[in-house]
Amino acid sequence: MRTEADRWLGALLHGWVELLTLFGILLLVLAVIGWCYNRGFRPADRGPLVPVQLLLVSYALILLLRHFRQDLWSAGIIAAAVLLSGFIGRSAHPRGLWLPAIAFAALLGLGLNLSALLLASAIALASLIGARQQR
Repeated sequence: MRTEADRWLGALLHGWVELLTLFGILLLVLAVIGWCYNRGFRPADRGPLVPVQLLLVSYALILLLRHFRQDLWSAGIIAAAVLLSGFIGRSAHPRGLWLPAIAFAALLGLGLNLSALLLASAIALASLIGARQQR
């Protein structure tokens, strides 16, 4: 006989709860990376903490990679997402966030959570070190 905690723990990474958890992780990581990136700018030049367009494209990539489990489809989806992020990143305000955020979302969508965590910490550290006061 299962306890109530066992039923909730089993449902944590299945279905809509998993998608909600992935969205929360993505939002948290993009907020940390956005804060680290915006730290070097003047308050008037800072962009939003989490750009909505970046959040939506990253989450769509996670959903696509969760749906298609084949290696060839995943590779094609990641390649198209990197190209799309490169084109969008040229015209969007936080130019330096698009490619690293898409790479993080690709790792998260493939289920490589530890690699995604290490990449997020490396992105945040590089953004902190590379942040300079532009006056």
